[in-house]
Amino acid sequence: MKHFLTLVLGVLLFTQIHAQEKPPVVDPNSPYLKDNRIPAFSITGMDGKEITNKQLPKYKFTCIIIFSPDCPHCQKEASEINKYPAKFKDVLFIWDSFRDMESIKKFAINFNLMNKPNIIIGRDPNFTIASFFRPRMTPFMALYLNGSLLKVYEQGADVLEMAKLIESN
Repeated sequence: MKHFLTLVLGVLLFTQIHAQEKPPVVDPNSPYLKDNRIPAFSITGMDGKEITNKQLPKYKFTCIIIFSPDCPHCQKEASEINKYPAKFKDVLFIWDSFRDMESIKKFAINFNLMNKPNIIIGRDPNFTIASFFRPRMTPFMALYLNGSLLKVYEQGADVLEMAKLIESN
């Protein structure tokens, strides 16, 4: 009986560990799977002004990041991106959250995302970005090259891997 309980506990522990390692399942109906262009959207920036996809500054790369200010993985992503500004000088980062503006602003200040020419951070009040990608978790990242989808990171990116991808294009 003792060995049986040990075996059952071992199997439960094993399945829990491996269940956490599985990547999230992509929604097969996500519009980004059918349309590789940057989606149409309007985001409210930190200054209260609306910015649409048609008003974006021209950069070779655009990275849309769906995040939550209280998400530890999102915080790590912001911190990691900030470590390598030279590697991301040709990337426009669009940080989009569903949370309240005060939380987004605190995140932006804590991770030095304010007043940078290649960073837009704010809230998409109509949830058009999230509806387009249908992320299962945050951070969700979509990297575009000249307006066409290059790579999606369902669970955030390894920043140095993303930098290598950018350098190779």
